[in-house]
Amino acid sequence: MNRTLILLVLVFTTTLVQAQFSIGVRQGYGNHGVHLEPPGLEQLQADFWLPNTAFVVAFNNKLNNGLQMEFSLAQKGWREVDTIPDAYFSRKITYLEIPFFSHFEIGRGAVRPVILAGPYLAFKLSETTENHNYNHPNEFDHYTQEIRNLDFGIKIGLGLRYNINRHLAIFGEARYDLQLAGGRDIFIDRPNGIQASRLSEVGGTFGILWHIIPQAKKEVKKGYVPKEDLFE
Repeated sequence: MNRTLILLVLVFTTTLVQAQFSIGVRQGYGNHGVHLEPPGLEQLQADFWLPNTAFVVAFNNKLNNGLQMEFSLAQKGWREVDTIPDAYFSRKITYLEIPFFSHFEIGRGAVRPVILAGPYLAFKLSETTENHNYNHPNEFDHYTQEIRNLDFGIKIGLGLRYNINRHLAIFGEARYDLQLAGGRDIFIDRPNGIQASRLSEVGGTFGILWHIIPQAKKEVKKGYVPKEDLFE
C-alpha cells in the first residue's frame, strides 16, 4: 500500500514538473438572478450586474489539457422591480468561491480557443438587502429568508487566450453557471410557495497569466527542420 501511494505521488509530481505552471488574476462581471419555482416570480426580476475578482492557479501539459483553480471574491444575488417608478428590491450575497476547472486549449499558436468546465464551492461571507418603495407579493416570503452558508454548482466557460510570449498571456472568457437538476435550495428554510431556488449567473471575465514554468515545446520528428530555422 505504501509503495503504491509513493508511486502515485511520484507520478503526480512528475506530471506537475513537466506541465506549464501559471498564476494570474482576473476581473469579471456577471448578470445575476435567482431561479425560482414556480417561475412566475422571475418576471419581476431585472438585470443585476455584479463584480467578481479572482486569483488563478493553472497547470497545462504539452497536449494543451490541464487543471485550473481559482479563489474568487464573488458577488451574487437578484433584483426585482415594481411598476412604480424607481421601486425595487435587491439582495446581494458575497461569497468566497472556489472553482475547479478542467482546462482545454485548442491549437499551438499564440491565440488559442479555451474551454473550461467544472464544479465550484461557494462560502457565504456576507449578505445585504435594499428595498426602495417595493411592494412584495404577499404569497411569497423569500425576501426575508436567510441564505445558506454553503453553495455549489457547475460552471462552463468559452474564451480566447493570447500568449504574448512564453512567460505572459492574457485571456477573455464568457462563463455560465449551470442550473443543477434537483439542486438544494439556497435558503436555510424553504419559503412559503417556493418549491425550488437556485442563483443564476451569466457573464464574462478578463485576466492575465504569468507562466512561471513555460509550456514544454512540442516534440518534433528526427530530421525535421522548423520552417523558421531553414535560413539560419
